[in-house]
Amino acid sequence: MHAERCSRLLQICVRAAAGLLAWVGLTSPTAILAADHMQGDWPTAGRDAGGSYHSPLAAIIDTRDGKVFVKGLPADHPRVITQEREAAAAPLVSRISPALLWHFDEAGWNVLGFEHIPGRAAVYSPGSPDLDLIVSLMEALSRIQVPADPGPLKRAEDRWKTYTDDPADALTLAGGSLTHTDWMPDNVLISQGRAWLVDWAWPTLGAAWIDPASWLLRIMARGHTAAEAEAHAARLPAYATADPAHISLFVRANVRMWNEIEQTNGRPWAKIMAHTARTWAQHRSTRILSTQSSRRSPTGARSSAPRQPSPRRAV
Repeated sequence: MHAERCSRLLQICVRAAAGLLAWVGLTSPTAILAADHMQGDWPTAGRDAGGSYHSPLAAIIDTRDGKVFVKGLPADHPRVITQEREAAAAPLVSRISPALLWHFDEAGWNVLGFEHIPGRAAVYSPGSPDLDLIVSLMEALSRIQVPADPGPLKRAEDRWKTYTDDPADALTLAGGSLTHTDWMPDNVLISQGRAWLVDWAWPTLGAAWIDPASWLLRIMARGHTAAEAEAHAARLPAYATADPAHISLFVRANVRMWNEIEQTNGRPWAKIMAHTARTWAQHRSTRILSTQSSRRSPTGARSSAPRQPSPRRAV
């Protein structure tokens, strides 16, 4: 029964992943493990779910008991660690993300099987009702408690230190909050009046305001002005109470990061994000200069009244 079930699963996955990396290289033990994790549920059909998921394999598998979203990478893929990070984050985010049903790393493939939640990508444009749902989602994320040993999660001070003037400056980004950091619209699934967070490839421990700041940049790229985007981010207490100097450091680091991505990638989305990061930095620089100007001491300002002649000194 195992062999027949696994053969059927592999056939479906090969067809579902057509044009990507086929699963023909999987060996029988790997397939049996997948079938065991599916607890005997018989796969009946499948389709490619690529495009929004940065995995050589991304498929939705139909079974008698429902659908399973499957994503996988070859075990020697440069980004395979992202699979391990996603598996480590899954138990922590089960209330705000699709549940991880099974995970295996066998015979050259690292594969995750998730609960499939039908929905659509979030809309970030001004006036979208999705914005309120995402604020609620981010509030729920901020309440998640991270264990003492969270596994292979990244740390914010390590991720951004190469983009700061002094690597020690990146310590201002350190913290114990779980952050997603990749708030592209495709990573927020809107389903039945609520938002779900998917694709935890970059779970990061850091300051709680990093996620609102990362989201801010994404909604700017969808039509919000910097001031409008900052107002949305400020609905999250962590951002509203953050040290402005720390946020400005993060902004400058993001300019360098997105400039680098633009130079090495060159695709339209990379150019948009790099331009957006520079726009945000310019907005903050202009605002800081305006604030400094308004705070000048009255004694340091020039008077518009005619200057009175000073009395002559006695010789």
